[in-house]
Amino acid sequence: MRGILLVNLGTPAGNSKADVRRFIGDMLSDPYVTGLSPKFSSLLARKIIAPLSAGKSAAKYNLIWRKEEPKLSPLLYHMQQLATTLENKKNISVEIAMRYGEPDLLHAFKELERKCPLLHEVVIFPLYPHYAQSTTETMKEAIGRIFFSRPHSFRLRFVEPYYNHPAFIEALTNQARPYLEGIDKLVFTYHSLPVTQVAAAWRKGKEFDYVYQLKETNHLFCQATGIDPHDTFLFYSSQRGRKWLKPFLNKDIGDLPKLGWNNVAVIAPGFPIDNMETLYDIDIEARKLFMDAGGKQCTFIPSLNDNDSWVEAIWKIVEKPTHPHK
Repeated sequence: MRGILLVNLGTPAGNSKADVRRFIGDMLSDPYVTGLSPKFSSLLARKIIAPLSAGKSAAKYNLIWRKEEPKLSPLLYHMQQLATTLENKKNISVEIAMRYGEPDLLHAFKELERKCPLLHEVVIFPLYPHYAQSTTETMKEAIGRIFFSRPHSFRLRFVEPYYNHPAFIEALTNQARPYLEGIDKLVFTYHSLPVTQVAAAWRKGKEFDYVYQLKETNHLFCQATGIDPHDTFLFYSSQRGRKWLKPFLNKDIGDLPKLGWNNVAVIAPGFPIDNMETLYDIDIEARKLFMDAGGKQCTFIPSLNDNDSWVEAIWKIVEKPTHPHK
């Protein structure tokens, strides 16, 4: 029997300052994220960055946290819903796991083994379509470390980046179409990365090239929707330094109304599940910047979350992970 493990980076356990501080400390202690030594990463994250940024970040989480039951972070809630829907529709055991925070990878493996005593394969499905050291590599390292710590009766199969898989592109276009009518321009936005990490990965080839992959997603999306690429713009978000991929969403989107882009839609294909980067960085912060600069309308296109086309896309990618567009 097979099982599927949906993996994401993580979310704070709650929206309190203490929970957010712990989460930031855990994530930024990872040398795959920072590019620094493990010891220095941990010291910098836990003693300096997390204490200084926890209060501001907690205030942001409070704005996006679910007010209705269950009172969870949107990312955790939508992942739970996605797992349940996929499990019920495809009659396969599905668990979720976070690289940082709960539910953790070890718990997820144990739950799959409990559900399926005859489990022979676990398909690892990352909820990030494009390769990056701070997502793909750290996830593989953590899973390998946990998996090989004791014998298992099942093998692992990793789903590789699916940025150009037809099923992923179809799910994106199905989600976006209702929001595209009447807009002047379409804004693509992705998580920024340190330029040094991007360059190091680029030298390894296309299967590691973050910028190539996201631009390929944009190209295929435009092709599927009939949007002229000249009517689109690319921004990066969540940067933590100057030498990160630019232009920055939270600084430069305010320039668009000056160019006559008064009615835009914003989509974040790199985030299949809504989280801080979509619900706050785009739908609150970037929208305000755009409107304050004279824009008339800024439409946020929600992430795929647990909609039916995304469930079907995941299944197709798991069953046929090849990329015909290559």
